[in-house]
Amino acid sequence: MNLEKQLEEFYSMLDYRPVSSNAISLYGVILIIAKKSGWKSDVKIVNSILKSKCKLSDSALYRARNELITSEYITYKKRLKSK
Repeated sequence: MNLEKQLEEFYSMLDYRPVSSNAISLYGVILIIAKKSGWKSDVKIVNSILKSKCKLSDSALYRARNELITSEYITYKKRLKSK
């Protein structure tokens, strides 16, 4: 995968499927982390990292992530917490 190509496609799709500035910021952070992971198909990122990088509260992070999911920019699987 190519970061530049992914961003170009994302920004061109925003005309048809707009999202908030928080969602755009979150998408960028997710892409950078995905690139650093070697573009694995499943990238696991803890919420605290995303909140820190995007400067978002819990609720703002959840809203931004849900926007990206409903606009079909990302897929998301909730992690099962180990006991």
